[in-house]
Amino acid sequence: MPPILTGRPVGCRLCRVMSDAKRSRTRLVAGALVGAILHLTAGCTADDPNSRTAPPGDAPQLGGRLVVALTADVDSWNPYTTHELTSAGILELLYPRLVHESDDGGFIPWLAERWETSTDGRELTFHLRRDAVWSDGSAVTCDDVRFTHRIQRAEELAWAGAYLKDRILAVDCPDPRTVVFRFDAAYPNQMLDANDDAIVPASYAAVPLADWPSEVWEDRIVSCGPFLLVGVRRGQEAILERDPHWWGAGETHLDQVVLRVYADSASAVNQLLEGDVDLVGKLPPLRAAEVEAHDDLQLLDLASLSYTYLGWNALEPQAYRSDRRRRGCMDEGGCDEFPGEILRLRRSHPHPILSDAEVRRAISLAIDRRDLIDGLLSGYGQPGSSPIASALWAHDPSTALAFDPRAAGALLDRAGWVRTSPASTREKDGTPLVLRAIINGENRMRREILDRVAASLAGVGVVLEAEILPRREFVVRARNKQFDAVLSGWWAGTRIQPQDLLHTRAAAGRGNNLVSWSTPESDELLDRGARATSRDEALQHWLAWQKIFRDEQPLSILYEERRLVGVSRRVRGPEPSYLNPYLVLHRWWIAAENTDTR
Repeated sequence: MPPILTGRPVGCRLCRVMSDAKRSRTRLVAGALVGAILHLTAGCTADDPNSRTAPPGDAPQLGGRLVVALTADVDSWNPYTTHELTSAGILELLYPRLVHESDDGGFIPWLAERWETSTDGRELTFHLRRDAVWSDGSAVTCDDVRFTHRIQRAEELAWAGAYLKDRILAVDCPDPRTVVFRFDAAYPNQMLDANDDAIVPASYAAVPLADWPSEVWEDRIVSCGPFLLVGVRRGQEAILERDPHWWGAGETHLDQVVLRVYADSASAVNQLLEGDVDLVGKLPPLRAAEVEAHDDLQLLDLASLSYTYLGWNALEPQAYRSDRRRRGCMDEGGCDEFPGEILRLRRSHPHPILSDAEVRRAISLAIDRRDLIDGLLSGYGQPGSSPIASALWAHDPSTALAFDPRAAGALLDRAGWVRTSPASTREKDGTPLVLRAIINGENRMRREILDRVAASLAGVGVVLEAEILPRREFVVRARNKQFDAVLSGWWAGTRIQPQDLLHTRAAAGRGNNLVSWSTPESDELLDRGARATSRDEALQHWLAWQKIFRDEQPLSILYEERRLVGVSRRVRGPEPSYLNPYLVLHRWWIAAENTDTR
């Protein structure tokens, strides 16, 4: 049977017994292959987008329907009112970006066929395709790009990514096909900042921004992508059909993509095993062996930019919420808050245990990350070490802390937390070393993670207890810093921006620095990295910052999880990108011997 997807399949039964070192090398090579494959295929355009001739043999076949399993509805068909990562990935089949990012860190022409930077580095000019049209027949022009930038910055919409546009001074339109982004300075992330997010038509201005979140967008969607949205049955499925007017329609092989909604990932995988589904875009690692062993299925193992961490609160758990109440702030409402408030609380109400960097580092050394990866991820992961994920160019592998209970015990002894016997809980001045971690109770995986981490820490005399909360309460408690520890996750994206997670600014205003950690040296390096005008300059700051992180351990990065994709062997085409596994669906086709529809 021929391979269904180009790139590196994970179909070999011997993969399970490969050494860790060999597996890591294989995956790194695969990442490079994916980037190369996408670079070769994504920019293809037929001379006549409506002409499709079926080639013979196992070459791309025309027609057929692909069934994709989702575990939740696409929550909005407008990219600026969706709140789900999976939904955002699906919408890239319907709305264009200026360029697409490749897995190797480069950029692939998409709506923009070419671009150039001014000599001073402060202007980035994109030249749009002349054959790009919206589904209502109107041309895609600079006005649409400029409109999109305006709504991205609009306070009425309050788009979560608005901060990505802070350094863009203006978007100008010298002519309908030319877009000029003007920046406050030259810096490494200009392409990324200009490119985020999807372009929406200026005709959407007919809906007041205040009404966007409540608008039923499937009833008025105007798209420009490989597929058209032709039907939605809430809670059941959505149907996409090939758009014959898209600029690359001649390279779109499928006639239809069905997005079928299932109650949970277990149900989705079961339907994949039964043959009723062709693609599960995020396969639970514990189900990987079933897919790998199935003759009609293939398991794809991709890199990921997500990691799971335990965060250690630098503040006494009730200090932040009490201070907000004193200042008249509601638990979930907005409130003027500045970094100085966090620094003041850290001085007046430090955490009695976790404000000590040596204690945090000892805890990180005492966690057996390999046990988590082998026991919960079936080996599909790697130990975490830095908030700058290992797939990114600025990652420093020397930040990794080995599992070393002996060194952990020595650090705890030095910090004054001692054991009276080899099996006792450590104490200091009569206070036992007991920590409580909040977790989202709906996430069973998180419960199992905490159980295993607690077992590791018990070996060095540290007690870690779980406080299981409903998701809503978990979010409120996490934002209000009411915890000793918080078990959470982070999707890093391709930007190098650890400041979003660990700068003092991110600790104020109920931001993403849930643990309220920072140091003056850390903040300065984060700011320098963000201000750098070249990748080489930025790299020096990021490497120096990661050394501070390694020593301070405000977060114990537990692991980076691989992205597992389950696919039917009736499917052919390029391997999906780890950045968005749905992005290449227009390049897939159904094998000739299995063109049945469902």
